[in-house]
Amino acid sequence: MSSLSGGQRQTVAIAKAVLWNSKVVLLDEPTAALGVAQTRQVLDLVRRLAEQGLGVVLISHNMNDVFEVADKIACLYLGRMAAVVSTKDVTHGQVVELITAGRSGDLGIARAEAATI
Repeated sequence: MSSLSGGQRQTVAIAKAVLWNSKVVLLDEPTAALGVAQTRQVLDLVRRLAEQGLGVVLISHNMNDVFEVADKIACLYLGRMAAVVSTKDVTHGQVVELITAGRSGDLGIARAEAATI
């Protein structure tokens, strides 16, 4: 393992979860410390896992990564679910607003409710 790149190490860790017959793979910031090539490896693997029917939960601050591989995005605001949206129906900006303000236009937590959080 010590001679593998960061992306290769992430791939091995994900493969272990798959070998345990997992139905869902939870990935918390899997590309945070990776270069461009290694990030590509991990995102390609995430896509392949989803295509094979596994549930993949990707936690990431990198909206480009999220939009590339996600079907749906769950947006949390101060620890509460602000919205679950289809990736194809929102913009990066709307997702950032949901995360930072709890709402974006008609999406998210009601204004009165968001003000009391």
